[in-house]
Amino acid sequence: MLIRASLLSAPALQELHFEADGGLVVEGGFISDAGAFGAVASRHPGLAVEDLRPFWILPGLVDLHAHLPQYEAVAADGLELLPWLERHIFPAEARFADLAHASATARSYLQDALSLGTTTAVLYTTIHADATDAIFREAEACGIRAVIGKTMMDRNAPEALLEDTATSLRTSEELCRTWHGRDGGRLQYAFTPRFAPSCSRELMTGAGRLARDYGAFIQTHLAENLQELAWVHRLFPEAHHYADVYRRADLLGARTLLGHGIHLLPPERTLLRELGCSLVHCPSSNAFLQSGTMPLSAWLEEGLSVGLGTDVGAGPSLSMFREMGEACTASKLRRASQQVQTARLGRVAGITDEQKHEITEALDLEPQPTLDAAGGFYLATRGGARALGLGDRLGALEAGFEADFLVVDVRLSDPFGRISPNPAQALSRLVYRSDPRLVQQAYVRGRRCFHRD
Repeated sequence: MLIRASLLSAPALQELHFEADGGLVVEGGFISDAGAFGAVASRHPGLAVEDLRPFWILPGLVDLHAHLPQYEAVAADGLELLPWLERHIFPAEARFADLAHASATARSYLQDALSLGTTTAVLYTTIHADATDAIFREAEACGIRAVIGKTMMDRNAPEALLEDTATSLRTSEELCRTWHGRDGGRLQYAFTPRFAPSCSRELMTGAGRLARDYGAFIQTHLAENLQELAWVHRLFPEAHHYADVYRRADLLGARTLLGHGIHLLPPERTLLRELGCSLVHCPSSNAFLQSGTMPLSAWLEEGLSVGLGTDVGAGPSLSMFREMGEACTASKLRRASQQVQTARLGRVAGITDEQKHEITEALDLEPQPTLDAAGGFYLATRGGARALGLGDRLGALEAGFEADFLVVDVRLSDPFGRISPNPAQALSRLVYRSDPRLVQQAYVRGRRCFHRD
């Protein structure tokens, strides 16, 4: 298959690659050639051409953190993390004891995610092993690429969502043995201790051991909310900091995805960087639950691996385009706040320049660079793939990469239905003015998994 369309990708954080008249050859689930259409067509003279102009082709989007069972509780506003879990989320998760409900919700969620451009989804389920198995089956059928894990909780949760430690480890291992690496690696397993307060040391240590044994992923939450931080400190007084709780359980490594990471101390960031962990930035959720604003630019500058996640249901949308825009906006609001606070500090009488410097450093008031649309696009494509250890296979429109890509109508994000001749401007509109009808087709390994009528 030789597809003719404009090609747009972000191979690096500050780099866009664009072919106004591009060609993409897809064979056996892989991209075998890509570039200017004339050159590509000349190398494949007998290949039939599917002309999709004026549509554009983008790499498929990678959502690194979402809670599929929370979809029905999405956008339940007004609370911070811990009371929000109690009032809205735990009741929704308890309903996944009903297998028919779990399957139907999964079917809707996965199709909606594909329709908005997500071709790779990293998902939390609930403690229910049968429901998790059903979700895997739905993912297998619809063709999406997915990393899925049964949530593990053996304390500090409602009775309906508590499980025995041994049972949690056993059923998680059984699911991993069944699904990890299925369909040539399209489906993978993530051992999923929800977060430190809901997991005993024994459970976390067991999850870390099993993940190593099977080469599976680990996903959990880290430093999302200030009340959560205080709770972790009370529960684990022996730990030097929150990340150290996970280090002691051997949960940290190159296949560990840590949701949020807003309130990280310097030693935590050093630890995560040295062990190769990845943070998942969820800006919509962070604002929705009043958790804070990740210092994204600073974390990237320090060399931390970061991708993006919708964090449904605290995140109100499955759209990764929207999440890109929220990440850019959050970075701008953070910088503006830093500038305002620095200006106010400059007007304070009676303190020395040295004291002002100490206050600026202690309160993190030094303005950081902001994220632009190209940077957000990178984090949702190649950056997300790299967080999964798949940066050499996903997230780019290059020969040798797996054929996960989108066909999009960029005219829908333009106020006059036109296509800007400036690809950076067109991308900015995709990010800030994303339309739910934007994605026309979504492919995973060359298989069309979504087509808009």
